Amino acid sequence: MNLKDQMALDVKNVFMNPLEFAELHTVTTYTDEVKKAGRKDRQLQMIVEKFTLDGKPIQSADGVSAHNAIIHIDPQTLAYTPRVDQSFYLDFLQYAVKGVSNDTGILKIVLQKNGVG
Repeated sequence: MNLKDQMALDVKNVFMNPLEFAELHTVTTYTDEVKKAGRKDRQLQMIVEKFTLDGKPIQSADGVSAHNAIIHIDPQTLAYTPRVDQSFYLDFLQYAVKGVSNDTGILKIVLQKNGVG
């Protein structure tokens, strides 16, 4: 097995495994973003880093709202690649996508809470 194949297996079996690093989070998509029509909520395995407005990490807890977040997800699990400045709904909160990259087989999406400069 070559290195690329081994890294792909590690992404699925280790990093995106909820028994290891990943957690289940809800991603909401709409078929019509303007009218909020065709809503679909999916529980997906991902790693989420949350930050306050001043960039300090916060612990995940119910009722805690992060202003910025970085999610790490298997691109095949998400099934699409968001584009910069589009809306992204994570755990029923609306964020704006500020950056997207594919780093060694893991999609990294930088999010900022809408309305936060």
